[in-house]
Amino acid sequence: MVDGTKCVGELISHMPNLLKSLIVIEGQHKDIADLAANMKVEVYPVKQHVMNAISDCKTSQGVAAIATYPSYIIPKSGFILALDGVADPQNVGTMIRTADAAGCAGVVMSDSCADFLSPKSVRASMGSVFHLPIVKTDLLPYLSELRSNGYRIAAAHMSGQSDFDLPWQSCCLVIGNEARGVCEPITALATDHVSIPMFGSAESLNAAVAAGILIYKIRN
Repeated sequence: MVDGTKCVGELISHMPNLLKSLIVIEGQHKDIADLAANMKVEVYPVKQHVMNAISDCKTSQGVAAIATYPSYIIPKSGFILALDGVADPQNVGTMIRTADAAGCAGVVMSDSCADFLSPKSVRASMGSVFHLPIVKTDLLPYLSELRSNGYRIAAAHMSGQSDFDLPWQSCCLVIGNEARGVCEPITALATDHVSIPMFGSAESLNAAVAAGILIYKIRN
């Protein structure tokens, strides 16, 4: 389910073939409802209490879509973001949004990551899940193949270097689990360990915030 005006709009704009049905509060979002109807997609007008039951948002925006799962080709060139066991769907969605904004070629996730197509993740991505390839796979062999093809594998690590300069066109940044970080086998495989300097008393940053800083550090 794709919830909210922005995310539904991005779905229709970028992957309209995935749209299967649209749910709107009666009398609202006529523009989106008309667009879906013109695409021969079933539109279901419902009462406010029905939409509230459907949506997991505290305050529904009054529109939701049912879509089929997209199919992506795994990225093997360009700047890639890899997620190793990121458990919070909101963090996953936020990282996807940042990767999209930074022009990443795609996001590759371990099987233990949160579902990037869950309503919370889609909403946090603000529809960026419909902009770039996002694939779940066995991360270690994938990263090993990238490295053998000349890629720099930069693993976020508490004791990593904070002063670094990496070729973003052939770099894969790995962000680990919120509590455990990047797993040991991937840490060992990485060509670089990177970190963010801490100037205050906090020991670490939220995973999505850290990912954003590191993405733009590498990208620039």
